[in-house]
Amino acid sequence: MGRSIPLVEKEFVSGFRQQKEWAGLIASAFFFGKVGSGLFIMSVFLPSKLGMLVGLMIVLCGKGGAHMLYLGRPMRFWRGMARPGSAWVSRGIWAMTFMMISGFALFAVPQDSALYLPLAIFAVISAFVVAVYDGFLLTSSPAIPIWNTALMPVMCMFYSFLGGTTMVMFMAHFSIIQLSAEFTTLLPNLEIGLLVANLLIVLLFLVGSINTGSAGRASFDLLVKGPYAVPFFSLAIGVGLVFTLLMSVFGGAHAGVGTVALITVADLVGHFFIFFLLLKIGVFKPVLGFLKI
Repeated sequence: MGRSIPLVEKEFVSGFRQQKEWAGLIASAFFFGKVGSGLFIMSVFLPSKLGMLVGLMIVLCGKGGAHMLYLGRPMRFWRGMARPGSAWVSRGIWAMTFMMISGFALFAVPQDSALYLPLAIFAVISAFVVAVYDGFLLTSSPAIPIWNTALMPVMCMFYSFLGGTTMVMFMAHFSIIQLSAEFTTLLPNLEIGLLVANLLIVLLFLVGSINTGSAGRASFDLLVKGPYAVPFFSLAIGVGLVFTLLMSVFGGAHAGVGTVALITVADLVGHFFIFFLLLKIGVFKPVLGFLKI
């Protein structure tokens, strides 16, 4: 059995190092981006212009605001747009820009106009990129093996659809938006299906992370055995997926606004913490050798 390499902090020694740059603000940007884009996409298909507006504002103010706060110098944000051909950060910023332009343009175009459909398609595609690009951004980080998996963008996509579905159900039950009878019947079943899908994706992610090398295993241990195990199993999994699934199956949308509000809060709590914890457990591959001064 090989010698275990210690988890280190500031010392330049052979060992694992946790990333410290991405935490609360970036997790908030991930959270608002996926919930807002998911709500926007769902609202385009309903259609609900109020739902689209709320989704746009969540992305603009929530995701955009979190990114601006993280940058420290917001006036330099344009530098992030400079490399769309090679950087997922640039692609994400451009996708957000296109989503805002096309999304708000939908309010000025009548639904019976010839421009409405192509504009809606472009807006949905842009929103979809906003929903998943965080996953591609993490996947493009080979130095942190736990993130370097094709499941990351898949997880982002399904969590975005789940967040959007939950928000639509919440807004419909509190009479903020109006749904047709068809969507009223469809959404609770869609919610259950997405919760089951997300549980399976998280399980596959955990199983796969065991085989991502020593650094990936260190991340796995931090998540399921270390300091992040309690919030992971209690909030991300217990509240966000298991409790929400049980409430949806045995209570569901037909149990009243109180149950729907509880489902919404539980889903959003789990949604935030799953990505917050995935960021926190990012561990770099071990440094080989020592710094000579």
